[in-house]
Amino acid sequence: MRDGYWVIRTYEAGSVGEKTKFFFPGTRPKMLGRKQKSAIKKQEQNEYSALKSLARLINANFGKGDLLLGLDYSPAGMKRLKKQAKAVDGVEEERDKLYIAAERELGNALRRVKRDMEAEGKTLRYVSITSDMDGDTGKPVRVHHHLIVPAEAKEAFMRKWEEKGLGGVSWTPLSPQEDYTQVAEYMLRQVRRIKDRNKYASSRNLVRPQPKDRIVMSAAEVRVPKGGRLIYRSEYRRGQPQYVRYVLPSFFDTTSARGDGRANTYNQGALAK
Repeated sequence: MRDGYWVIRTYEAGSVGEKTKFFFPGTRPKMLGRKQKSAIKKQEQNEYSALKSLARLINANFGKGDLLLGLDYSPAGMKRLKKQAKAVDGVEEERDKLYIAAERELGNALRRVKRDMEAEGKTLRYVSITSDMDGDTGKPVRVHHHLIVPAEAKEAFMRKWEEKGLGGVSWTPLSPQEDYTQVAEYMLRQVRRIKDRNKYASSRNLVRPQPKDRIVMSAAEVRVPKGGRLIYRSEYRRGQPQYVRYVLPSFFDTTSARGDGRANTYNQGALAK
């Protein structure tokens, strides 16, 4: 092993913990300064994925009592969308224009729902994706949206989407789970890669777990904290980043708002289009 040191970056989101171990060449610093944190961020981006980021947001902000929401477009809604797509500048592909127009339509709907809920003394929280692709086959499908929102947002979406003639609203309760990575994976599997477009969107009022970093010297495999339970561990390759995801020990010590702690299987067909 070449000279250097290891840094373990830890996240805690809801009942889930994550640890990633990175190697850095050079002399071990007394403490992690701006330069080291910048290097950690760069390494994390190399290992990073939208899946981890979205799963973290869901784990930290949603659970039992929230909804998986689907928004689709009626023939009238598609006619309106196609008209808006013609005004999208800087994009050549017609399919991309329609996708961007749909993103904007969703943004407008979210603002209307937010205002509607605030008038009732309620708060909108959400994560959302726009899709025009079958997640299993990769084939094009009619553009639509998937969101996770509080159950109390359902009526507002029905008012601001269905009653506006845009299309239909479907929903299913978010099942109690220890780790919602499976849900994030389902959502992102349907997102087509488009240059300069984010894979998902989220409201600003979400809890965004912040990392904690510590320096270690050992190259040993990352361990799950005592009392925790392993969910996933990447293959251990000496000298390479290591990643583990686990149920936090504290999850077993308290009553969880997400139910009895058993990981239920997500109904992947619930929002499929």
